[in-house]
Order: sequence, then C-alpha cells, then structure tokens
Amino acid sequence: MKKHILLISNLIIIFSLIAGFIGVVYKQTKSYQNLAEEYLANILSIAEVDITKQIENAMTKPVMVSKTMANDEFLKKWFGNEKENQNRDGYMNELYSYLNAYKEKYGYTTVFCVSEQTGNYYFQDGLNKKLSENDEHDIWYYNFIKSGNEYDIQIDTNEADGNTITSFVNFRMESEDGELLGVIGVGLEISDIEGIVRSYEENYNLSVYVVNVRGSENSFGKDTDVFVSEEELARRTGIQNKILTDFSTEPSMKWFTSPNERKCIITKYDENLGWYLILEKDTISINRSFQKGIMDNIIFMLISLAACIMVTTAVFLNFNHRTIEMENTDELTGLPNSKLFYRQYRSFVRKHHEHRKIIFMFDIDNFKDMNDTQGHLFGNEVLAKVGESLKKTVEGHGIAARWGGDEFIGALDAGPQEAEGILKGFMEDLRNLEKEKGYIVTVSVGIAEIHKPFSAEQLIQKVDEAVYISKQNGRNQITIYKPNH
Repeated sequence: MKKHILLISNLIIIFSLIAGFIGVVYKQTKSYQNLAEEYLANILSIAEVDITKQIENAMTKPVMVSKTMANDEFLKKWFGNEKENQNRDGYMNELYSYLNAYKEKYGYTTVFCVSEQTGNYYFQDGLNKKLSENDEHDIWYYNFIKSGNEYDIQIDTNEADGNTITSFVNFRMESEDGELLGVIGVGLEISDIEGIVRSYEENYNLSVYVVNVRGSENSFGKDTDVFVSEEELARRTGIQNKILTDFSTEPSMKWFTSPNERKCIITKYDENLGWYLILEKDTISINRSFQKGIMDNIIFMLISLAACIMVTTAVFLNFNHRTIEMENTDELTGLPNSKLFYRQYRSFVRKHHEHRKIIFMFDIDNFKDMNDTQGHLFGNEVLAKVGESLKKTVEGHGIAARWGGDEFIGALDAGPQEAEGILKGFMEDLRNLEKEKGYIVTVSVGIAEIHKPFSAEQLIQKVDEAVYISKQNGRNQITIYKPNH
C-alpha cells in the first residue's frame, strides 16, 4: 500500500512538473497573472493594516472624548436641572462654554448635545434647534436611541455648520439611575478621514471605500468619495456579486473577474467603528511589470511548488478535519462532544447572524434511578436512543451535542416559541419510546435566546438555570429563560 502511495505521489509531482512546463511554454500570460495576484495580495494586506491603524487612531480619540463628556458629572447635573433653568442666560452659557472648550481643545468642527427632556439641540455656539420627529433631518436621534447602542458613528450633514458633510460620534448620556438624559458627541469634517485614505490610495495605487453599517439611519442618503453605500460600492467596483458577506474582524480577500480585468478585494469589519473597510486593486499594471522581470525557470519552479503544496495541504486538511471529528464524537450517541460543540456553535452563530436563534439544554429525568434499577446497559441504550432522536429533530434546524452524562445541548435557527414547538415534538417522540419494564423516557428542557452581547458560556449558564427550573416544577417540561428568573 505504501508503494502505491509513493507511486501516486511521484506521478502527481511529475504531472505537476509537466503541467508547469506546458504552462511556461504555452500559457506565460496566465503564469504571470498568478504571480501578479500573489504580489498584489501582499501589497493589499500591508495597505489594509496601515489604513486600519490610521483610521482607528483618527476615530478612537473622538469616541473617547465623547465618552468622557457623556460621563461628566457636570453635564449630568446640568441636564438634571435644565428644564427649570433653560430661560436663564447664565445657566445656558455654562453649557456653551463647556462645549466650546472641547471644540477649541481638540479642534472639532462641532461639539453638540441633545436633551431628551426638552428636545433641544445645543452646540458650542448656542441653541441650534428643537428636535422633532417630523423633521427629516432629526431622524438620526430617534433611530440612535431606538438602536440601544452606547455609541455610533454617522456620516450626515451638519446644520450648525452650513450643511457640510460631517462624521459625527453620537454617545448615549444617562443619569446615575440609568435614565436617558440625551446624546452628546463631536463632529469632524469628513475630509479629515478622507485625507488619510487618499494618501494611501496614491501611495499604493489602489481604491479604498468605507461602508458604515452600524450608524443609525439619517437623512443623508448620498455618497462621498470614500463613504459609500453597498449599492454604490457595487457600482464603483463594477462587481455585482455580494462583496460584504459577514461581520468578520479578520481581513477577507476575494478575487473577481470582469470582461476587461481581474480585481482583488479585501474587506474587513471594524466592530469599534461599525465600518467595513474595502480595498480594491486590479492586476493590469502589476502584470506588465512582472512579465518584464521574471524568468521562465522561476515561473516553472513556483507553479510546480504550488502544485505540491496544494496536494499536501489538501491531504493534511482532510486528515486533520476527519481526526478532529473522530476524536470529538461521542461513541455512544454519535453526537459531537462539548469541545466540538463550541466550534460548531461559533460557526452556527456566524451563519445565522441575521436570524433569531436559541440555545437549549436538557437532561434525562431520573436517569440515575434508571441506571440503579434497570442497569447501565439499559441506561446506555436510552442515551443512544435519545441521541438518535435528537439528531433527527435538529436536522435542518440547527446543531446538537452530548454535553456530558445524561445532559445534551444544542442550538436551533428559530425563535423561542418556534423552538419550543420543535422540542415538544422531540419530547413526544421520546415518550413514545416505551422501554422494557414499562419505562418511559422524559426530559427537562431549558431554552435561552441567543443575543450578541452574551458569550457561549454566559448563555449556557442561563439555559442551565432554565433546566433547573423545569426540574423544580416537576420535570418533563420546557422552560424559556427570562431575565427575571
């Protein structure tokens, strides 16, 4: 068998070398293209790191300044007494002086705050306006409050500065009791950020775009040189495929081919800013430079080496994947164990990030008594049957695993009520599995809805509490976790 493997490996290498030679002789253009793309990927990766760092440095400070103001005891006290003092010039000037001090210190275009109590929009030069839900330009405020975010970054027109396009940092301001006082923040001219981007575009000869996906919707529906919508991004790049596919904070590189050129796109989501950063570059100019400078024998070696690496990598990845599954699959139930469940859970959450989803846990009622009275072989048979039924239940809906002992865990692509219906069907299937000696299998189930702020460990703790409540209330039932539990 080993000889056959060696022969096959050698044949693969030989055919790879022949293919490389044919590629050198007859397909030099394509070979140069491959090298050009590799070089291009390196250039884009370096540029992405540099640009991300520069933009984050530019925007992190305004966010921290806004946060500092939102937690300032002077402002909290001022807004607490605003209503009865809003006609006193001296009292109002205290606020204006405060806002102006921050403007002068950091050089922002605008430093502003909005009162939830009165709807007044203040900035460093005085009272700008009273917000109204009927004013299209004011919808940013109401959308931001509804979002529940602590802060966001918006691109909008600045009414207090001649409707110039401005990058606003909005920060939620609350009293010590958690009562909403309003919103405070700063505004920077969009040109400050776009200037950073433009310098990198010139240095690296590429195009850079930013898509603001977390900022609350506002009345500004246009695009700038850098800040664009997804539709405008598709138009400018000429790529009809969906470019932004997930909220990965790791850089994602993709290649797109159009009739006239081949483009490389790098996308990265910055969760601190709520922005997608997109870098675009074509291969035309690089191809030309590579075609002049690289010799045929180097191309031949690279292609051959690439083929060998592809083969060994594919074998290794396949073997590694199978090994992980084998080592982390429970032999008795055929379900993943807790370690593999964590890996599958992260993938499940990313895949269904736009849907409602739940995590559930259950254990078999009176399982210890069953083992003591019926024997461990009978207990193992029950575990196997439960695992088999659970597999069928979650198929097409989610994932499941054996958590340990008689405990099982899973996640479903469904809301709590829909999930409850699915799991009730599962419990009914178990009750129909009447065992010898007339034993009927029942389970106590807990459900908790998956929310982004909570980690897997936190959600497991919540759903475990729900299981405990099901057992306290008599077993053989489902409890949906609620915060007041």
